[in-house]
Amino acid sequence: MTDSPSPSVSVSLSEPTNVSTVLDRAGIDYVTVHEQRLLAIFHTGIFNVTTELESVSNARMLEIECWEAPLPSRSDERSPQELLEDFAAVFDADNES
Repeated sequence: MTDSPSPSVSVSLSEPTNVSTVLDRAGIDYVTVHEQRLLAIFHTGIFNVTTELESVSNARMLEIECWEAPLPSRSDERSPQELLEDFAAVFDADNES
């Protein structure tokens, strides 16, 4: 176990977005914690997704943190940062459609 901080990224969305809908479309499992936070499971890693002011059903800005790195057998030798970027890209792809 390391003491290094968990990788995180901010994602700015071009329009209000329902985070749950994006994750459903991408086939990513998640659990809603409260109005401004959910936890998503992506390649066995656990990602904390929060909004600052708005709810996850109408978000414009997301903070995403890799809370728990994927199991070594499932990470495809990608670092937690690389998986975080892959997870965040789900919102970029949805933003473009």
